[in-house]
Amino acid sequence: MALYVSQRIRQRNALLAVLATAVLVGSLGVVIGRQQVPSIRERVTKISTQGTDIATGVERLDIEYEQVLSGEGDSVEAGVLEPLRGLRIRMQTTLDEAPWVSPSERRNVIDSFTAVEAAANANVSPIEFTAVLQTTGDIIRSAVSNG
Repeated sequence: MALYVSQRIRQRNALLAVLATAVLVGSLGVVIGRQQVPSIRERVTKISTQGTDIATGVERLDIEYEQVLSGEGDSVEAGVLEPLRGLRIRMQTTLDEAPWVSPSERRNVIDSFTAVEAAANANVSPIEFTAVLQTTGDIIRSAVSNG
């Protein structure tokens, strides 16, 4: 035996089913979306880690520079300046992702790369070159860790 349900009740039930589905799908979307988007802390940590890696890469150029001066390694161009250019590009990309780095800090970071390049081209002593590299590493770490 069939039970008669009025059109008004059927419409109400359909509307309730649509609303319940919308709430369920919306809640699921929010949960999934929150897991997909990195938190501010994760973003700051990522940028800080990238900056530290770049700073370490810059500081390691002293080994290549010493080899160039002793005649054991590549030229200054191949052993020091080419890797430095790659690190500078990575640094600029990292800075683009770090809105907390002020324009003056960004300029200091880029200027420090220029100082390393100038020191390498000037054939300064290994001690002076290492000091320039260390300063650059410190500037990089300071800029990206201010988040």
